Amino acid sequence: MTGGRAWRGVRSLVREAAVLGAVGLGLLTQAAAQNELLAEFDRAHTTFSAAADVGQRQTLASQVSDAFLRLPDGAGRASRLPAGAHATLAAGRAELALQLTDPAKSGDPQTDEVLLTVRLRALAQLDRLVEFARIVQKQAASEAKAVTDALRLEERRLLPLAAKALRTRDRPSGRLVFQHLATLEPIQSYRVANLGLCLRQIGDLEAAYQTYALGQRLSPNDLELWNDYGLLLRATGRWREALAAFRRSVALDLKRPGPLQGHGPAVTNLMHAEALQKGLVGAQGSEGDPAPAAVLALEKRPNATLLRRLMLDLSLDRLTAKPSGK
Repeated sequence: MTGGRAWRGVRSLVREAAVLGAVGLGLLTQAAAQNELLAEFDRAHTTFSAAADVGQRQTLASQVSDAFLRLPDGAGRASRLPAGAHATLAAGRAELALQLTDPAKSGDPQTDEVLLTVRLRALAQLDRLVEFARIVQKQAASEAKAVTDALRLEERRLLPLAAKALRTRDRPSGRLVFQHLATLEPIQSYRVANLGLCLRQIGDLEAAYQTYALGQRLSPNDLELWNDYGLLLRATGRWREALAAFRRSVALDLKRPGPLQGHGPAVTNLMHAEALQKGLVGAQGSEGDPAPAAVLALEKRPNATLLRRLMLDLSLDRLTAKPSGK
């Protein structure tokens, strides 16, 4: 009896050892598989990061994104989330990148600079301006670099979205985006001009004048800025000042190197004013006559239809005008 019980005890211990061994082997196999997936992701990400060719980078980004999606949950995946989300966005998968940076699923993306930038860029690429603006308003002070990186990288997408928003109930979001773009350092006059135009469109004229004044201090020789300022002055009935601004823009255009001359927009505005009231800008042959600058512009821009029509109208008016004193 004693020997039988002992033998059964030995067999029980052997079975338990076998089971534990199988479990242990399974855990080791699983760990090895997870490590291989992590290593596969790291190799793909290293290759992607080193690639310079734009077309190749998108293909490699897709491979990194796929490798990330195969990773099991855990610390290894969590630590690679910023790199995986960035590659997913670079692969053109904005909706998926947005899901990866969802606070409900990934924790709070605002705690990671890369994740916040990716989330903002994904929102911009998906035309979700209101959500973009909401995060910018909330995080611009505390996460300045992440916000400014997103603004710089998505500026071309954001500008038409913000301009469209100004004509809808989403106007506050459009204005906020223009304001934050205008404050990106170093300050660029075209961004300041865009903000001025935004403010003019929504009727905040005092702020628009202040914005253009800032732009002129920053870049006094920016012919586009002077032309836009002239448009604001003209729209508010300040004609004399508007003409002076247009003249300043044309003068700056004519001071540029030869190949660049004649491409500024202000000469069209001067010609329009002269067509409305002959002699307002400058009589024929006078120092203020806009026709010579218009002729030069048409030589450089033969397809400038509106300018050509204004030139034709002005030429006909001058040909048919009665000589003074007759």
